[in-house]
Amino acid sequence: MQTTLIKIDSPETGMQMPPVRRYPFNQMGVGDSILIDDFRMAQSARVSAINFIKRHDLGWKFGIRKMDNGWRIFRIN
Repeated sequence: MQTTLIKIDSPETGMQMPPVRRYPFNQMGVGDSILIDDFRMAQSARVSAINFIKRHDLGWKFGIRKMDNGWRIFRIN
């Protein structure tokens, strides 16, 4: 089974944060992103982000963009 890369980039610090859960949405600030190199996992993360927002009754928004080396899930708001 192929391993999938998940990387969190913070624009303020440039540091990578280790994920505590499968997708660390609760640790993400506005402008933070997750890089995922597998399309199916990226789609799963997008749906998980939507469910996270609904479950916690937050006003956050996430977006997904295709990049050269995978897909990025951004926290927009």
